[in-house]
Amino acid sequence: MVVGQQDKKSNAYALMKNPHNIRNLCIMAHVDHGKTSLADNLVASNGLISQRLAGRIRYMDSRKDEAERGITMKSSCVSLAYSKGDEKYLINLIDSPGHVDFSSEVSTAVRLCDGTIIVVDVIEGVCAQTKVVLQQAWKENIQPVLVLNKIDRLILETKLSPIDCYYHIAQVLEQVNAYMGELFNTAVLGKTAEELEKRKKEERERRHSDRRVSESETAPGTNQIFSDWDIDEVDDSDLYFTPEQGNVVFASAYDGWGFSIAHFADQFANKLGMNRVVLNKTLWGDYYISSKGGEKKILRGARGKRKNPLFVSLILENVYKVYDTVMNKKDNAELEKLAGCLGVKLPVHIIKSTDLRSKLNMLCNKWLPLAPAILEMVVDHLPSAASISKERAMKLMCSATQRFDSLPEKSQQLQNAFVNCSSEENAPLIVYVSKIFGVQRKNFQDEKSEGKQGFHVQNIKSSISEEEMAKRREEARRMKEVAAGLTDGNDSKEKELSPEEVAEYERQRQERLADKEREREEKQKFQEEEVLVAFARVYSGILKPGQKVYVLGPKHDPRKIIDMIDNGELTEDQLKDNVHIHVAQVKGIYLLLGRELEPLECATSGTVIGITGLDDHIIKSATVSSTPVMPAFTELTQNSTPILRVAVLANVKDLPKLRAGLKLLNQADPCVQVSLQKSGEYVIVTAGEVHLQRCIDDLQERYAHIPVQVSDPIVPFRETIIEKPKVDRLNEAIEGENINTKVEDEDPLGRVEINSSVGRLLCRAASLPESVTKLLDQHRDLLHVITNKAGSVVAGEEIREIVTANNGLEGKPGDDSTQKLQENLSSITLKAICELRDQLDKAFKEAGSEWENAVNEIWSFGPDGCGPNLLLNRIEAYKRPSIWDKATAIDSPLAAYDTNFLTGFQLATAAGPLCEEPMMGVCFIIEDWSLPQKESSTKQYGISAGQVISLSKDTLRKAFEKQSQRLMCAMYSCVISVTSEVVGKMYNVLGKRQGRIVSGDITEGSTSWNVTAYLPVVESMNFANELRKSTSGEAIPQLVFSHWEVLDVDPAWEPQTTEELAHWGEKSDSGNIAKNYINAVRKRKGLATDEKIIEFAEKQRTLSKNK
Repeated sequence: MVVGQQDKKSNAYALMKNPHNIRNLCIMAHVDHGKTSLADNLVASNGLISQRLAGRIRYMDSRKDEAERGITMKSSCVSLAYSKGDEKYLINLIDSPGHVDFSSEVSTAVRLCDGTIIVVDVIEGVCAQTKVVLQQAWKENIQPVLVLNKIDRLILETKLSPIDCYYHIAQVLEQVNAYMGELFNTAVLGKTAEELEKRKKEERERRHSDRRVSESETAPGTNQIFSDWDIDEVDDSDLYFTPEQGNVVFASAYDGWGFSIAHFADQFANKLGMNRVVLNKTLWGDYYISSKGGEKKILRGARGKRKNPLFVSLILENVYKVYDTVMNKKDNAELEKLAGCLGVKLPVHIIKSTDLRSKLNMLCNKWLPLAPAILEMVVDHLPSAASISKERAMKLMCSATQRFDSLPEKSQQLQNAFVNCSSEENAPLIVYVSKIFGVQRKNFQDEKSEGKQGFHVQNIKSSISEEEMAKRREEARRMKEVAAGLTDGNDSKEKELSPEEVAEYERQRQERLADKEREREEKQKFQEEEVLVAFARVYSGILKPGQKVYVLGPKHDPRKIIDMIDNGELTEDQLKDNVHIHVAQVKGIYLLLGRELEPLECATSGTVIGITGLDDHIIKSATVSSTPVMPAFTELTQNSTPILRVAVLANVKDLPKLRAGLKLLNQADPCVQVSLQKSGEYVIVTAGEVHLQRCIDDLQERYAHIPVQVSDPIVPFRETIIEKPKVDRLNEAIEGENINTKVEDEDPLGRVEINSSVGRLLCRAASLPESVTKLLDQHRDLLHVITNKAGSVVAGEEIREIVTANNGLEGKPGDDSTQKLQENLSSITLKAICELRDQLDKAFKEAGSEWENAVNEIWSFGPDGCGPNLLLNRIEAYKRPSIWDKATAIDSPLAAYDTNFLTGFQLATAAGPLCEEPMMGVCFIIEDWSLPQKESSTKQYGISAGQVISLSKDTLRKAFEKQSQRLMCAMYSCVISVTSEVVGKMYNVLGKRQGRIVSGDITEGSTSWNVTAYLPVVESMNFANELRKSTSGEAIPQLVFSHWEVLDVDPAWEPQTTEELAHWGEKSDSGNIAKNYINAVRKRKGLATDEKIIEFAEKQRTLSKNK
């Protein structure tokens, strides 16, 4: 049954009304592991494409650049139908990208799904992106099943024997399960005792019910057999992939075949006269068939007795026989005989064909069809759309930093709507939009059906009236008669055509041709217009075209509007005041069919659909509901960090189109970030080079329709300080003659003291321990919560009255917003804050006595209140609460300027002195701060807020400059799959670009290497192309942002020690890479550089040309 056909639409609606028979799943894997080929086979099972083209047409990849690069760049959905017995199922299949640059597309797909198919290439095994998608499925609480793909490569390429092939597959399966166990252990260690006890109780109940079902289905005597074999009956099907449980399929998507253990258990149960359940338990594992005594028995210990396991003797040897007959022997008579033994009837033209691969595909697809094996596993082992647990509903409605019971009671009641998954008219509507994507209007089937007439009525405003058109037709008829020598109707004499009439006739003909051409162009332009469609899932209720709904932004908080709601709705005035709630009308609802969209009359709960009409109210993702008390869904889990920035330029006349195009691009891409710089540049931030190229192509061809100029990549840096070096660049100790005598003796700690009319400030900068910096960088979200929880310190009553009277400053010690925030924090968040504080305290103590009690002296984090820099308060006369404590009123004159001082700290850490880039790993220690003394206490503090901000910012920057400054580079983690022949060339390319090899090992059973390296982002431009050229396409890199690394070169370095002067000379002609990076950034930002226009001013000699 094909869901997308018009005559089957009633069947589609019947399937949509039963959420228990709906499966929402996505296909996830590492790049080039066969996701799209697998999706082709599933699509072909519904007749949308021919089975012969499955695995080759890449139906789900509709973009031009996807076809050129051979990779998937966007998530695409197709709705399929599947029948098993009397039950009919609707399967919403989402094909997701495997390239690391588009991992945000995977996040948008996972949020809408209840299960996932993990595809693993048995040749390459578990790769970097395989681990990422497994981790993502774990975090989103969706159930995975496994497909071990490309087994044909083990047969044809590696030439492994059947027994070696079995052990290789078992090893890959063990790698996947080992990582699943690692995820499980990590999750268990992070859970409380109550949560563990609750999970154990639910697990015991589920296993007890499953055991009763299995006992009723098992043949008599089976349990006795298993007890004799010592088979472990512990059920780990919810965690590990085990073929005997049926959640593993062995496949070759390119050749169109696949099978599960249960398929062969059913076949051989009758042939061997054995119990099907026994075969299902023993076809995978260390079991073999013994024929001693004339009776066939299945025994354990095949490897120890050098026997072929059942998987080899009953399955793999048959598969090898098929490949050997078709690909090696090429004997048509034997092929026909083999097909008969397998119960397959091949057409004559296939048998006589010289295309061996088409023969193989036809034979294997009819013998072991891939689509039924996958779809049967999906409906049996993946949860339905109606099986959302309360725990998952809670995670969708409430983030980890928020308590669920802090939500309004009406919001908490909506949890039952997720669990019930009802499609009744009175059920609350809950829809989540994970992304917005662009579709050309010609791909809408309703637009196609309207035809030319419908296009005229809706979109082309005719400039010619009906009377004018009738007049022109009559005139054209008369001119034709005249041209043919007929009468003009007034007399019977022939009338000659005058030159004026000929010219008029020609003019009218040209006008008609121009009208037709203009109409054709307008129609083509209309059909190629991009329509933004919301990619969504209905979790509860029923959605219809024309329905008015609330569009709730990601920052919507129902607690702020619960008191305003009257009869469940908000008034127009209340909506205007709230920027996170909008009312929109749904224009259309569409069934997603890969490249096309088919209109629907309604969408029930559990379905994945496309919605039009919401693009004016949604930027990237949103929650759609019939009630404003619905909390916004939690944010998507993003595994890639946008790090690569470029500025886009256009002609002045095209700026409006550029702005409109950037707005559409920002909506249609879930990962890209678009911003307008202070310099007036439009900047887009992308995840990598491939992602950047896709965004630029989309901007020019689909959204803005104008040519744009792209600047060189704007790579971010960080500024930091390190301890004073003890060796020079030649690794010689800086002592004796090597001490730089040009530097004057200064404070060894680098203190900076400023005395001005604003007051006295004494501070110094120090390098944070690496472990502390790492902790701060990993917990940015938690630091933001801590900063908001702490609030702002205010002065006591007496001080506040004096300051307010002189400067108009206001402070409200009675403000209880901080207290409310703390009450709303979940126990998980409070526990995480305590753990972070303990970890920081431990890291400080391990760093030395200098940092003793530093955790209790933290004043603020920066920049933005959540960065990896610290401000410590060691002022004896100003004992303010630390960042961990709640802010209170303090009777100190400094408390009135506390917020202003922190503002200066945030500004200083946001733009360092080297090249105005943010700081990282810097600690500013304030040792003394005092205000100027005045004679009259009534006019004591006439200091403005701006003066305190300037004092703080400038002093902290000077303290930074007193230390050994360094630049920090953003680093990619580069995973490269390369063959043994070109490993050396790959090392050369990495060496030229300042890369560093971390690890590298050959993949067992193949000639390919998996190499992991660190590569600076600034050096990564065009890296993939250069690597492919150098290795003749044998190396495939995957780049993902990893960390920040100190570039251990002093930007202001000059030869100073005796050894350095002897090695480099006074001029030091060799380039300073850190200085080059800094000058490039300063040039881009319009800052001054110390580059010399004329490096060497020796007299030049001009040679005159001989005449």
